[in-house]
Amino acid sequence: MTRNRQWIIVLCTVSLITGLSASGFCGDTPPKKGSQLPALHLDTPAEQKDRDYLGIPEQKQFVLADVKADLIMLEVIGVYCPQCHKQRPHINRLFHRLQKDSRLANKIKFIGIAAGATPMEVAYLVKEAHVPYPIVTDEQFAAHQLLGNPRTPFNLVVTKQGRVLWAHLGIIEDMNAFLATLKKLAAE
Repeated sequence: MTRNRQWIIVLCTVSLITGLSASGFCGDTPPKKGSQLPALHLDTPAEQKDRDYLGIPEQKQFVLADVKADLIMLEVIGVYCPQCHKQRPHINRLFHRLQKDSRLANKIKFIGIAAGATPMEVAYLVKEAHVPYPIVTDEQFAAHQLLGNPRTPFNLVVTKQGRVLWAHLGIIEDMNAFLATLKKLAAE
């Protein structure tokens, strides 16, 4: 076995143990614009206000098709990810801007997926970072794996049927441009 191959195996093993992504080494590919997401079974938020926002009943899990919206902005985060924390206030402001436009607020729903996080970690994040929309747990990395083990933050705009309309790995640098993109996608 070559030395490079040994390092790739070590990196992939560390990735699996720590829950970090080594997507460039292990062959996983996060979804791109135009692709179709696999069926994501997400844990239903515990809070009634979050279920009301998404328009879903109280049940163990839900799928994107259950959400009462045309588009869904999925944000894959790590609760200990410094880049996710850096982006947090900007995403929160974007969410509030969309909520002021009733047409957009009903068309686009936000869902955070906390890769590897426990319910206690998610509750702490939501409280401390004043997250105004549902963050669901993905304690066993099930959704994260189905999404190709992306590094965080990873943001997607998808249809209820899981068609990817927009995808971005890393911090969204220009929230005004992203808002314009959301408005354009909602109008189509």
